[in-house]
Amino acid sequence: MAERPVSQQTLREQFTNAEQLTKELVDHLEHNLLPKIQDLKKIVQTELKGEAVSEDITVRNHASNVLESARFADEISDKMTAYFTSINQSVTRIIGP
Repeated sequence: MAERPVSQQTLREQFTNAEQLTKELVDHLEHNLLPKIQDLKKIVQTELKGEAVSEDITVRNHASNVLESARFADEISDKMTAYFTSINQSVTRIIGP
């Protein structure tokens, strides 16, 4: 991904980088965040049903992993927002009066 600030990139670069970030976010959600959430859900549900007793540290570790993964998704989302805002401004300047 480009090191230059978003506003200094060409519109084509902005679209390309926004597309890459979108793919990265989808991949992260599908292969990282959602599986971690499902693992935590299984641990908590089995605990609630009385099927198994999990150590507190196990639940905390899984919850910590979910939060870390969610923070990473938020970072990608923030970058995407910067690109989308810049793209919107550029397109508005092009088609505006």
